[in-house]
Amino acid sequence: MSRIRPVFAALSLLPLLTFSGTSRTPTIAQKHESRADQQKFDLHLAGEVSRGQTFEQDIGQGLVFRLVPPVDQENAGWVIQIVPKVQPDEGSIEFSSIATPPYHAYNERFLAAVYGRVVSDVVALKDRTFFFVHSADDEHRAEEVVNAALYPTNISDEDKVRVAAEKTEIELGKGELRIVKSRINRGRSSNDPGGIDWLRFEVNIQFSSGMTMADILARVAHQQ
Repeated sequence: MSRIRPVFAALSLLPLLTFSGTSRTPTIAQKHESRADQQKFDLHLAGEVSRGQTFEQDIGQGLVFRLVPPVDQENAGWVIQIVPKVQPDEGSIEFSSIATPPYHAYNERFLAAVYGRVVSDVVALKDRTFFFVHSADDEHRAEEVVNAALYPTNISDEDKVRVAAEKTEIELGKGELRIVKSRINRGRSSNDPGGIDWLRFEVNIQFSSGMTMADILARVAHQQ
């Protein structure tokens, strides 16, 4: 069947850098001894980022963790992304949006005053959880699985059987971001949701979470 690329996969990506846009070099450690170790995370990193800038950190396994300003709203805050260290020839791709619902709406990847949220509410949500696929091939398969679940009338019965099996095969990584400290701009009017001027954060990454796209879609179905 033809693949329909959903709106949530169309985030604009900046060129990959080893590290960009922070006022402080991030720390990174395998098997962090406290919180990350207790929850069986594989990697812990910490960093800072200022308004309008991008944070990037190689996390291993060919992946990069990023905090990127939202498209056309660079002062609002940041969006969590997991991207390949080397982008595929066919174009830029991102691995967490497809695995972190709700889709086409605010979710925990958004550290930004978007989708009608005001900045004080954004930073009040200190702990964020996101999931990600591991490869471009898995991202394409996951898109197909999500489209089949959201738009079932657009595919054949044969394809429905195939994607039902595939969703249990697409394994996911997991990340948890915690906002440690922030400075915000609350906005000057009712039409201005404000933005985040500076953010200090910690991130834990688990490459094998035990979750699959089937688990994610079960959550989506439960929320509907």
